[in-house]
This record gives sequence, structure tokens and C-alpha cells, in this order.
Amino acid sequence: MASENINRKIAVIFATDVVGYSTSMEANEVQTLKNLKACKKILDDLFLQHGGHVFNTAGDSVLAEFSSAVSAVVCASEFQKLIRERNKSVENFQKMEFRIGINMGDVVKEDGNLYGEGVNIAARLEALSKPNGICLSKNIYELVKTKTNFSFDDLGEQKMKNTIVHAFDINTGESISKFKRKKTKKIKLIPVFSIICFFLICLSGYFFISNNRNGEIMNEKIIAVMPFVNSGGDSSQDYFVDGLTEDLIIDLSKINAFSVISRNSVFNYKNKEYSDKEVAKTLNADFLLKGNARLRGDLLRLNIELVNSETGSNIWAERFEEPKEEIFNLQDSLVINIVEQLSVKLTDKEEEKIINTKAPDLEAYDIYKQGLASQDRSEARKFYKKAISLDPNFGRAYGSMAISLAFDYANTNRQTLTNAERDILKNEAINYAKKAIELNPDEAHSFFSLAFIYAQAKMIDKSKDQNEKALKLEPENLLALQMKATNQINDGFFKDGLTTYQKVRKIDPLFPIFVLQGEARAHLALAEFEKAFNISEEALIRNPRSSSAMLNYIVSAWKLGKKEDAKWQMEELILNSNNLFLNKNNFVTRINNYPWHQVNKDLVISVYDEIREDGS
Repeated sequence: MASENINRKIAVIFATDVVGYSTSMEANEVQTLKNLKACKKILDDLFLQHGGHVFNTAGDSVLAEFSSAVSAVVCASEFQKLIRERNKSVENFQKMEFRIGINMGDVVKEDGNLYGEGVNIAARLEALSKPNGICLSKNIYELVKTKTNFSFDDLGEQKMKNTIVHAFDINTGESISKFKRKKTKKIKLIPVFSIICFFLICLSGYFFISNNRNGEIMNEKIIAVMPFVNSGGDSSQDYFVDGLTEDLIIDLSKINAFSVISRNSVFNYKNKEYSDKEVAKTLNADFLLKGNARLRGDLLRLNIELVNSETGSNIWAERFEEPKEEIFNLQDSLVINIVEQLSVKLTDKEEEKIINTKAPDLEAYDIYKQGLASQDRSEARKFYKKAISLDPNFGRAYGSMAISLAFDYANTNRQTLTNAERDILKNEAINYAKKAIELNPDEAHSFFSLAFIYAQAKMIDKSKDQNEKALKLEPENLLALQMKATNQINDGFFKDGLTTYQKVRKIDPLFPIFVLQGEARAHLALAEFEKAFNISEEALIRNPRSSSAMLNYIVSAWKLGKKEDAKWQMEELILNSNNLFLNKNNFVTRINNYPWHQVNKDLVISVYDEIREDGS
């Protein structure tokens, strides 16, 4: 049989190409080819170092095979790093940006070339990647997550033509690309149009003009607790050191005199060299709290310093050496020292929140932190359950369990679970959240966990009620502020929503894209089309395939008379939605399924009609 002669194998495939290559060629073909040659030289040298073998090139595209997933990912990371360094040292017309996709799958070898699904998926992951980014299939992620020090963003399941691939971005922690969005109609990937849920977090992730308990504006000190460095050399203890940082962020957030930069923003700097002044400027922080920790056996050593970002000088530095079992007392001591150094007087209630918080069992705490560090929700829940079994009164573990189950509830559908199974999942999450409130009624995390599952279950009034309770306890709880802002805009309180999003921006300066999407909807509803247009452009620079950002851009551009821009973006939207929006009924049905305010829905549908009538 002919099939007996087919040479098949499993291979790691590395795919890359240049962002905006066609447009650059149109502008200056000779210079673009020179730039590409210089960048390919960097890539060829890295392939030589890491065992990459090029099997196909076409124009700006390169396809390479690796025998090791780790080697491919490290090579990709080093390439993007070197390209960023090159871009900083050359003129604008010499700069280039790349996207990279990496997959492991079945390929066919023929005449030195590789074909098949393994190659196709790598190319589609490349198209899904952000500029300067690296996008991985889940099988690559599983192989490298414990063998590298990268952090990852779970993109969930992405529809790619005739297959669905679970994708992950490598979180490089770099600032958003400043390139001007190019109007190219060449679409290499047509992902399924995803519904933008009002509660989507990214988790980040995890914003300003902070209020005190009476709603009066205060001049709080803004502190950024930078990720503590694990100086012990044992990467298996990263979760514990990260936990120290996270707990200090939580504890300092309980003090009204402080605004504390969110975990989402500060952890962009984990394992990276940075200038204190530059970070402080980016995060708009008055003070940086920095430290390094070493855990050897049962002994914890911690060096810590509090830096005045304006002068760059140390306000306070201290070294602690305590048994691991004293971790909770050490955390309390750190908070009290910081408060004293900044001449802040705690209220009795604030001091009670910090000092008298019931400490969990140490082993349960350790296991819980491993759960928080896990990139897999199912694995994380195993850690949470074990922590709860060791300490049945560990309220925060119940809350995190509820949030994890709520994500699963939101991401399932009737094709994978029956209605009865979904109800069981929902009720389980609600019960965990209610238990968290019972055990920790003074923690915002407990009430937010219940608000979150209610939101997923479309029990909106109950969700809002619990969310407000979370904010009453912790006025700058990031997740609760995000939810409140989106609810306000979806309910038609557009100016209030924009004010709340300003709070979000304050404590999370590196905020996720859905903040921009919500702000743009509010400005559209207020007929502030220029502001909506500018914000939509910023969102599309972050993610050129965001359907929500595209819709905001189309409406604002059309209303401003930028008809060609709006028409072009409508073509992009139709391509990105696999031609779903060519049909008016399909378009209207999908828009009406959004939780948006009717003003926004009417605007989008009316502009769609006007574009069609205009001959598009």
C-alpha cells in the first residue's frame, strides 16, 4: 500500500513570521529585506545553539523542527529578547517584530520538508500570538511548565479551522508594543468569535482615586510590593516566596492610608532586572517594598527594604531569620514595621484585621499556596481540598475553591455537561463560597467568591449584593472593583463605571484589555466617540483579534466619519468570526446575547446596518 511509504513522526514545530511584513514591503522593500536578513541571522544562530532545524521558509515565515520542547521554547524566548534589544538600538525604520507559535504533533516527512497537522497548528498558534509574543499548544505547555521559569497565560480552547487547540501565551512581562496597528487584510487565523463576559478576569489576574469609608477622597501613599526574589536557588520553593509577596499585598490593602499596587501589575517584574525609578514611574508608586527570601529546611531568612521612589533612598531595611512556623508572626511584624516607617496610625479595626486574623495550619497554608501557584485549575483544586482536609477552618481555601469551580462552570456548556451536572457544579461552588463567608466574614475574598459564582450563574442581583459586601470590607479589592465597573456600565451608569475603572487603573497600572473594552463602551454610550476611538485603537494594539475591541472601533470610527477605517475593520471582524457576521440575523442574535446595555447593542446594530446600506 502507498501509505506504507509515508514517513510519519511526532515533532516539535517552531513557526514564526514578521508582524506587518506586507505593509513594510510596500513602504520600503529594500530596507525591509535588509531588516529581515539581520533578524534571520539572529534566529539562525539561536537554532544552531538550541538544535533547531529549518525545514521551510517563505518570505518572512520560518518553520523549524526541534527534538526538545524545552529547547524550542527557550530558543523562542531568547529570540524575542534579542529582537527587543535590537529594536531599542536601531532607528524606527529598521525595527521588526515577530510572532511565534510552537506545537508538538504528527508530521509527515517528504523530500526534507515536513507537512501535516503538527505543522498547521504551529502556524495557527503563531497567528494567535501577540506581537513580540510566543503562543504554545497545551502539550508543549505541559512539557515545559515545570522545566522552565516562565509564567504562562491560559488562553483556553481556541477554534482553529477544523480543530480546537488549548493555547497558552508565555507571559514575557514586557510592556505593550508601541507599533502602529497596520491595516492588512491577510488573516492567517480565524478564531471562533468569543463572547466577552462581564466578569472575565484574567485573572489577571487584578484599580483608582481611592475612597475612605465615608467616601471622601484621600491622599493615600501608593506602595508597590515587588515580587520577592527566591535567593535559595531551589525553584520548587518559588510558590512559597511568591506567597510572601501576595500575603503582604493583601495585608497592606486592609489599611485605608495605603493604596497597594495589584499582584497583576507587580508580578510582571518577577525574575527581571529593573530600575526602581522606572518601575515606580510605570506603576505610579510612592514606595517600593523589595526583598529576597531563602528557605532552608525549616529556617526562613528574609532581607527586606522599603525604598522612597522619588529619592531612590532606603527608608528602612531589615534582616529577619525565623523558623518557618513563625511565618504568620513575621508577616504581621513586616506590616507593622512598614506602617511605623511611613508614620501611619492604624485604626483599632485595621490593627485587629492584621494582628488577630486566625492563622491557618502551617502545612495547610503551604499546600494552599501550591494550589495558587498551579497553572491547572483541576490540579489547584486538589491542593485546595487537601488544605481544607488538613485545616477545615481555612476560609480562604474554601473561597479559592469556589472561584476555581466557578470558572469551570462558566467554561462548560450543554455539549459537555448536562443541565443537572452544571447545577451540581454551581451548587458546589456556592456552598464552598458560603463556607468561606462563615469562616472568614471579615475578608473581602470570601464575599467576592460568592459574587463570582453568582455572576457566572446569571444571578446578577445576588452577585452585586455580595460584591458590594466585599468592597465594604476592602474598598480597593481589585476583582470586586472590576466586577462593579462592568456591572455599572452594563446597567447604564456609564459615568459611574468610568470612575470605578479609574480606581482599577490606579491599583493595576498594567491592567488587562477588558478594562479598555468596558471604557470604550461607556464612552460610546455617552456619544464621546473620539475617546472611544482612541481607547479602541489601544485595545486593538494589544490584541488585534479582539472582537469586542473591533466592534467598539467600528462604531466609533463610523460615528467620527472615518468610514473607510470602519469598513476595513468590519471586514476584519467578518474574517475573524469565520464569516458569521455576514448574516444580519446571526449578527443581531450574537450582539443581543451580550450582557451589554441596550444603548450599546443598538449602536452596534445600527452602524452595522448603515455600513451594509453604504455598499460594504
